[in-house]
Amino acid sequence: MNDIDPRITGVILAGGQGSRMNHQDKPLLDLGGKAIVSHIIENAGGQVSRLLLNVNRNPDKYAPFGLPVIGDYRQGHAGPLVGVLSAMKWCQQHDRGTAFIASFPGDVPWFPDDIVQQLCAALLSSGSETAWIRNDGQVQPLFALWSMELANKLDAALQASVYSPMQFLLTTRHAMLEINGAPDSNFLNINNPNDLEKARRLSTTIHS
Repeated sequence: MNDIDPRITGVILAGGQGSRMNHQDKPLLDLGGKAIVSHIIENAGGQVSRLLLNVNRNPDKYAPFGLPVIGDYRQGHAGPLVGVLSAMKWCQQHDRGTAFIASFPGDVPWFPDDIVQQLCAALLSSGSETAWIRNDGQVQPLFALWSMELANKLDAALQASVYSPMQFLLTTRHAMLEINGAPDSNFLNINNPNDLEKARRLSTTIHS
């Protein structure tokens, strides 16, 4: 079991519009007999002191998962950055001991069970404000660790219509965590029906 840093709160960014999945709530789609978000909760929950769910529609459908469900701090589908800011705003009110937000995309069911620990080590050793992952050359900016001290800067960026996670991350003191040779299932992003079918095949052979 990994040591859990009590200063880290996690947020699952489940606010996407699912435009390539017939506008369904991707985190709620079935994968191996349970919702995609259930896989994320099972893994992420053991890596952070507290886990939040950020959604911007159908919050009642997420209530059964037993986590605090937070809406977007800013309206208008401004993308995942507003989900990170929403988690920061929530912690400012409810958990002032939080120093970092660990973000997890709501459509990636499988990832290393020590990813937060690795991100934290990369951030602290480099004196950075953010850290994110590059897996076999593919940048994964939503698997990231964000200093709570960035809340005002992130708020200002969103007001200036900066919605790209990478665009914002590159304005911070940042570290990139290289991960190579992970299993095929790790970091599989379920964007469309073909991705979901691939994940279901992997689920029966690897995660059954």
